[in-house]
Amino acid sequence: MKTYLIICLLMISQTSIFAQSDIKVMSYNVLNYPNSLTDDRIDTLSKILDFYEPDLLLLQELKSAQGLQNITQELSTLFGSYTAGTYVPQISNPSNSWRLQQNIVYNDSVFQLISEEAITTPYRDINYFQFRILEDDGTPSSELLHTYVTHLKSSWGSANEQLRLSMAQVMKDHIALLPPGSNIVVAGDFNVYYSGEPAYQMLLSSNGTNTLNDPINMPGWGNSNFPNTEIFTQSTRLSSLSDGSGGGIDDRFDFILLSDQLMNPSARIDYQVGSYKALGNNGTCYNQDLIDCTTTNNVSYEMLSSLYHMSDHLPIVLSLDFNLPVSTIDLPLSSDGQLIEISPNPANAQIEIIKNGINPIDLRIFNVQGKLMHEQKRIEATTTIDISPLSEGLYILQSMDKNTEALDVGKLLIQR
Repeated sequence: MKTYLIICLLMISQTSIFAQSDIKVMSYNVLNYPNSLTDDRIDTLSKILDFYEPDLLLLQELKSAQGLQNITQELSTLFGSYTAGTYVPQISNPSNSWRLQQNIVYNDSVFQLISEEAITTPYRDINYFQFRILEDDGTPSSELLHTYVTHLKSSWGSANEQLRLSMAQVMKDHIALLPPGSNIVVAGDFNVYYSGEPAYQMLLSSNGTNTLNDPINMPGWGNSNFPNTEIFTQSTRLSSLSDGSGGGIDDRFDFILLSDQLMNPSARIDYQVGSYKALGNNGTCYNQDLIDCTTTNNVSYEMLSSLYHMSDHLPIVLSLDFNLPVSTIDLPLSSDGQLIEISPNPANAQIEIIKNGINPIDLRIFNVQGKLMHEQKRIEATTTIDISPLSEGLYILQSMDKNTEALDVGKLLIQR
């Protein structure tokens, strides 16, 4: 988890800091890992993990507890203390001779594992993990994260579509039992071929306050004329190597879905807009080998090569912002500040900004969790700002003189 400075608040009696923690999530189908106890792909995987530094790694196609242990040890060697979930051999569909499992590896300084469960379905287990997110000082926060890792049935055909749908229904029913407004991550290899496929539509269908969302919101993928090929994840190879599928980059099989609560920009933990990516695919290698992708706005060629050799899938990555509480002790209502005056305060639908000096002013409005909610640059004269999109409550208002970089801070109260 990366903590980065948002803004420094200079007050008469103290100095406060707005900070925000960046929780990095990766979902990765690691292709029958390990093929043997001496599977040398750990060196290749290590380069990928070292590049992205995930706090939460959601894995599919694990073949053994040893494979999970190898990956956990590698992350701990790279970044410190990481822990895996309990490896439980597949329970569902016991007659299946080709069993693959899902699991998770997490950063101990970011998460505390509360519970875990292997959920049975007609074809393959779905693995559920409940975490408590830790504050920067290591103490438990009040925020829980409910995480599901899944690998739906593969291949074309109505029978396989029906198996995917039945697995999706089991997961949706489990989600419906969670507390309202939960923080939920659902990730894995869905094996769905187009956006209209029933399993995908089932997962996104209404589920009370725990409805799931596709963060990139690109309906229509899977059509032959769909332009956004950078979201495709399979296959990294035109021709199969010693294991895995060929065919080139032309399917969007891998996903991370987020609940309504995680898509709420006013929540304490929420999706970092623009962070969702199929790592390594910049849209220039459609129906080709991944190593044919350009490196423009992309990873290096060395990383493309690692992704190409590690698996026939690309990892999906995104970040969650964990907003740290901000002290409002000794902050006045910003009605007669040094740099600006605010009227009215408390306010309802709009506020008027009156400059007290001749220099232009930058204005930022944060919620009390430290999340930037509004920004207005280079205010040159009296300006009216629409605050109707902001919900009722207390906000931190910061102004900065563009020439001297002097800072002023106060509170804004919205009442309706």
